[in-house]
Amino acid sequence: MKKSLIALLVATLPAAAFADVTIYGKIKGGVEYVDNGSTKQTNIDDLGSRIGFKGKEDLGNGLKAIWQVETGFGIDGQTRTGSGSGTFANRNSFIGLQSDLGTLRLGNVSNFMDSDMGIVDSWEYRNDALGLGIFTRDGNRLKNSVRYDLPSIAGFSAALQYGTKENKAGTADAITGKIQSDREVYNLGLGYENSGFFGKYSFQREGTAIIDSVNSRRNDKHRLEVGYNANNLLVAFGYQQEKGGLDVVKGSTWYDLVSKGLDLTNVDLTKDVKTREYALTAAYTIGAFTPKFTYARGDKVEIGGAKVNDSGYNQYVLGVDYAISKRTTFGAQYGQIDVKGGVNNANKDLKAFGLNMIHAF
Repeated sequence: MKKSLIALLVATLPAAAFADVTIYGKIKGGVEYVDNGSTKQTNIDDLGSRIGFKGKEDLGNGLKAIWQVETGFGIDGQTRTGSGSGTFANRNSFIGLQSDLGTLRLGNVSNFMDSDMGIVDSWEYRNDALGLGIFTRDGNRLKNSVRYDLPSIAGFSAALQYGTKENKAGTADAITGKIQSDREVYNLGLGYENSGFFGKYSFQREGTAIIDSVNSRRNDKHRLEVGYNANNLLVAFGYQQEKGGLDVVKGSTWYDLVSKGLDLTNVDLTKDVKTREYALTAAYTIGAFTPKFTYARGDKVEIGGAKVNDSGYNQYVLGVDYAISKRTTFGAQYGQIDVKGGVNNANKDLKAFGLNMIHAF
């Protein structure tokens, strides 16, 4: 009875109500076996499923109103926070205008690293040993932001974005009680694509903030990606450099996986923290199969120009994808992060093997 009523309701709605509205998304799940040096565990994981709705309206004279609402969720029944929590519009969501002069969006909008880069990370994964979660940690959405994309000309593109610092006083963590405020964020993205060759650059400046109840330094983050992606071949190289407060590494996947065991009691944290990272990915499609390989490296963290021991990493990922159809893909991969020990051997090499299935709609 309920299904009949819903069908009747949909049938009575005017066709214009569905005009120019697209429903899209991905269902991504997998099995991952993880060995962190002390424990071994098999996980059934969601790998970043999402659903989105987007649309547009022609306003005349080449001007269009555009909108998008995208939500990430988990199919494995686990409670999550952030972009995988299932909270409505927790991913790239906005309203805006589009014309021959470019595109203007405001809302919870992806920065250039999230929307236009990350080509070097071609993996599907939950555990960061199976992909470049450390290297791509700053590709995300900027809340309370406005972004303007210039129209593409002869393969060149550019984007400017500003994220406001609405929560200046900060909010106390429910568990630790420590205060953390928002940062004022500026992002610049530049790109070029022609005949399969590409080059992408992003600069992000994050203003001062209160981190752990202490005033933190300003952060400057640069990422460059170049390569070739055409004719069944992908070769991509990425370089990333960050400089600023301790939260450049602490509070990120770098700290969680690599340098969590470091003793920082004698380190002058009033000085700049600096990181350098490199990543190289190669893939080649043969029929329905795409074997691929990634190598990534993080140099030792520098604080005040001095390198901190046991704070770098080397990473390897090897795998293959099989496209069973245009929208469904199976994947298998093995990955390892070599963290070179740690204080009192607190950090271990992280190894993982994963099988996944991805369906796009």
